[in-house]
Amino acid sequence: MDRHRTPQPSTGFFEQSLLPMLIADDDRRYVDANRAACLLLRLSRERVLELTVDDLTPAAHRAEMESSWNELLDAGTLAGAYEVALPDGVRIKIEFSATAHFEPGRHLAVFGLPTIDSSSVRPTRDDREPSEPHAPLSDREREVLAHVAMGETGETIAATLCISTATVETHVRHCLAKLGANNRPHAIALGLQRGEIALTGGGAGEALPVGRLEH
Repeated sequence: MDRHRTPQPSTGFFEQSLLPMLIADDDRRYVDANRAACLLLRLSRERVLELTVDDLTPAAHRAEMESSWNELLDAGTLAGAYEVALPDGVRIKIEFSATAHFEPGRHLAVFGLPTIDSSSVRPTRDDREPSEPHAPLSDREREVLAHVAMGETGETIAATLCISTATVETHVRHCLAKLGANNRPHAIALGLQRGEIALTGGGAGEALPVGRLEH
């Protein structure tokens, strides 16, 4: 099968998010990239699908890629700061989180906002215990996390849900604490891994929280 034509049932969530997202297969080849990722990399989707994870890794770090990849596959998630080497020679430092096996043979990377930087950074696994191990998110926290996954700002989320920005930030902090996440991309990855949010879009192309809001 042509990997460029690999069906993605999660198109609504994936395509509409303002956060850069890339999907790789078991061979570390990219099989999909959303518009935000293409803008980040300054490449067309077709060009991105010609690349591998290794291609975007600085040469000095490629020897470590195999162990980092195996760690992701074993642990299920991997998060931290990483330096991406763009094909045009520019390097960007990003906060990222990856989720392994969100679908069979498919692995998702979610990027935060980049900064231009040439310093050496490596991905790390967070070994901290969450403050509330395995504590499920509330319905409202799931809804807020779903909006975060779409890349929306606190102000936008507040206006959509008719709550204050401070309340949004409180819900985000609760999500981070309950999931044991380092940052928002990490929370998205862990939320997907634990089934708190689903990588499935509705008619409006939004990420869907698991469960229903009753009020």
